[in-house]
Amino acid sequence: MNKQILLYDQNLSKAEQMLEPFADTGSILQFVSEEKTPVAHFWTTTPTVILGLQDQRLKNLSGGLKMLEEKEYIYYLRNSGGLGVVTDPEILNFTLFLPNKDELSIDQAYEKMHQIMMAAFSDKIETGEVVRSYCPGTFDLSIDGKKLAGISQRRSGDAVAVMAYISITGNQKQRSQLMKDFYEISNYPVHQKISYPNIDIHCMENLDILTHQELTISLAKEKILNALITDDYSIDKTSFNIVQTSQPYREAYDKTMEDLIYKNKQLGEKNDI
Repeated sequence: MNKQILLYDQNLSKAEQMLEPFADTGSILQFVSEEKTPVAHFWTTTPTVILGLQDQRLKNLSGGLKMLEEKEYIYYLRNSGGLGVVTDPEILNFTLFLPNKDELSIDQAYEKMHQIMMAAFSDKIETGEVVRSYCPGTFDLSIDGKKLAGISQRRSGDAVAVMAYISITGNQKQRSQLMKDFYEISNYPVHQKISYPNIDIHCMENLDILTHQELTISLAKEKILNALITDDYSIDKTSFNIVQTSQPYREAYDKTMEDLIYKNKQLGEKNDI
């Protein structure tokens, strides 16, 4: 496998940009599958709630969406399963795209992200579901039982994308309270077939507090890149823009974006009910 990683560093500041990372994900997966070149993708957002496909089945979703609007949060629906998360400028979203996916089982791909996070921040980081967090998952990352990150993955062609949502700094209890309020409003009456999270706002915490480090988003990115270099990768910070302008990339991007726009148009129609 090519040990040079292309870096894609993205900061989303406008509502109309918010679908871009998920359109990029499909395009990058195709590129990595074909070219066998790994990609590291960082992205941050303004205050935003990203919903999963399962959230569409909430009984009073329109009520929850109106609450988010009142609190001046952007919201949108991603093109994958799972539940909602809240992001803001102090949350780092990091995706590592790797080729030759059959060489990494699902668990091994998750463990690779775990190892990178330990090398970057603390060897005390553990895996295991933090049940009462928002968007709980089997490979949540935590220290002393406090969730600091969630991991998911997507596989397509001959590539895998391992995605981490990392609470670097900021007001994590406020984020958790927002998602608690969202689910309490949206899941009324309580859904009998889907278990939406009963959130405890004290079970998640920021990486800076849990590791006793003064962290910023920029410093966290630097630490992750250094961990990748320690893992014998080299980082190419300039070439990804060439990939983005290629015709195959743009075609894959446009196709995924069209699907995302359609899904979010349907979400908007639900909120108008």
